[in-house]
Amino acid sequence: MAEAVQTGDLSEDPTRIEAKKTGWRNAFLWYFYDAADTYFSQLIISLAYTPFALALGIYQLGWSYQKSFIIVSVFMAVSNLLIAVFGPIMGAVSDRFGKRKGAVVLVASIMIATTAVITAWVNFYWASFMFLIANFCYQAGRMFYDAQIPFIAETKQRSLLQAVGGSLSFFGSVFAVLTSMIAGKLLGGWEHIDTAIWEANPSYYAAFTLDDFINLKWLFLIGAIVIAVMAFPYLFHKEVENPQKITLKENVKESIKDFRVTLKEIVKDRNSILFFLGWFFITDAANTAIMYMAVVIQGAVGYDSSITNYVIFTGIGGSFIFAILTGVIMNKIGPKLTFIINGLSWSIAIVIIIFSGLIFKTEQIGSLIIVHMLPRWPMFIGAFFIGIGFGGIWIIGRQFIIELAPPSKVAQYGGFQKIAGRVSAILSPLLFAGTIFLFANPFGTHIAYRFALSQLFLFFIIGVFLLIFIRDPHKKYLKGERAPYKNLYVKKKKG
Repeated sequence: MAEAVQTGDLSEDPTRIEAKKTGWRNAFLWYFYDAADTYFSQLIISLAYTPFALALGIYQLGWSYQKSFIIVSVFMAVSNLLIAVFGPIMGAVSDRFGKRKGAVVLVASIMIATTAVITAWVNFYWASFMFLIANFCYQAGRMFYDAQIPFIAETKQRSLLQAVGGSLSFFGSVFAVLTSMIAGKLLGGWEHIDTAIWEANPSYYAAFTLDDFINLKWLFLIGAIVIAVMAFPYLFHKEVENPQKITLKENVKESIKDFRVTLKEIVKDRNSILFFLGWFFITDAANTAIMYMAVVIQGAVGYDSSITNYVIFTGIGGSFIFAILTGVIMNKIGPKLTFIINGLSWSIAIVIIIFSGLIFKTEQIGSLIIVHMLPRWPMFIGAFFIGIGFGGIWIIGRQFIIELAPPSKVAQYGGFQKIAGRVSAILSPLLFAGTIFLFANPFGTHIAYRFALSQLFLFFIIGVFLLIFIRDPHKKYLKGERAPYKNLYVKKKKG
C-alpha cells in the first residue's frame, strides 16, 4: 500500500505532503517508465512516424516532399495543441486526486494501444490520427510522471534522483536505435535507401515505391510491445498519496477553478513568467532539433542512414554522461545557471551542424562537376553537444517546476509548462517546415535546412537571455521553504 497523507492546511508546513525519504529501490522501479517513454520518443516519433508518414504522403497520395513534410508537421502540431489546451486542467485534476501513478498508467496504456494499431492499416490518415492520440498520451504521461518527484524523494535527493533517472532513461534511446537497426536488417525495406530521398527532387522519387518503406510499419507494433515490457516494473513502485475525498465531478469542477487561480498566480510571479517564456523558446528549438535530427543529418549534412545511426549514438552518449552531471551541478548552483549552460550547449551544437558538410562552391571543369564543401565529421561533435543539452533539459525543467510550484500544485504548474512547451512544439515543426518550403526552390534543400537551423539558434539565444533575469529561489528551497517565497524579489542592502 502507498503511504497516504491528507492535504489539509499547508501554511505551517508546506512540505508535509511530500516524501520525507528516498527509497532507491522504489526509485529504480519508477525509472522504468522514464526509459519506456524515452524509447517511444526516439523510436516512434523520430525514427518511425516521420519517415513512414512522409513516404505514405509521397508514394501513396502523390504529394511532393514539401507538401508531405508540412502536412506531417500539422499533425504533430495538432497533437501538441491538444496537450497545451488540456494539460493544466488534467494536472489540476491529478493534484486534487492525489494519485499521479494511476494517471500515468491510464494514458500510457492508451499510448501503447494506439501505437500498436498503426501497423494494422497502411494508410496515411490512419497512421497520423493514431499517432496524434499516442503522442498526446505520451505528453500527458510525462506530465503526470514528472509531478511524482516530490512524492517519491526527499528534498535534497531530488536533483540526484532525476539525474540518475535521466541517465538511465537514455538506455531507452539506445534500445530504440538498436530496434530500428535490427528490424531494418531482418525485415529490410528502408535501411538501404540513399539519403537523397530527403531531397526535394521529384525525379529521384521514381526510383522507389511504397514497397521500399512498407516494412517500417512493423516498428510501431514492435515498439508498442517493447514499451509495455519496459514499463511493466513501474507498476510496482510506490508514491506518497494525498487524496481529497471528493467525487470526480466535483474534482473537475474545482480543478477548473484552480486553473484560473493558478493562472493568476503565475501571471503575477516574475520568475514563473520568465521561466515559461524561456522554456518556450529553448524547448521549441530543442524539440525541433530532436524531431528532425535524422532528417537533418541526411538532408543537410549528407550522411546516409547507416552513418546517421552512429551520429545519433554519439548524441545518446553525451546525454548519458551529462544527465548525471546536470543533476550534481544543479543541486549546487541551482536550476537557473544550469539551464543557461544547457541553452548555450544547444546553441553551440546548432552552429556546428549548420557548417557541417556545407557546400559553398561548385564548379565545372570539362565534363566534371567539382563540389567544394566543408567536412562532415564535425556533425559528430554537434551531436555530442545536442546530447549534453538533451541529457539535462528535461531534468532542469522538472526541478524548476518543483521549485516554482506550491507542493499541492506541482502537476498544475507542470500543465502550464506543457502549454509553453507544446505551443512551442506546435510552432516549431510549422516554422521549420515553412522555412524549408520557402528556401528550397531558390537555394535547394541542402541550404534550406541551414536557414531552418539558424532559426533554432536564434530561439536558443532568446531563451538564454530571458533566463538571466530570473531570481533563483534554490537556496531557499533547499532550506525547506516553498513557493511563494518570502522576500525573494527584495534586494538586499549592501553594507
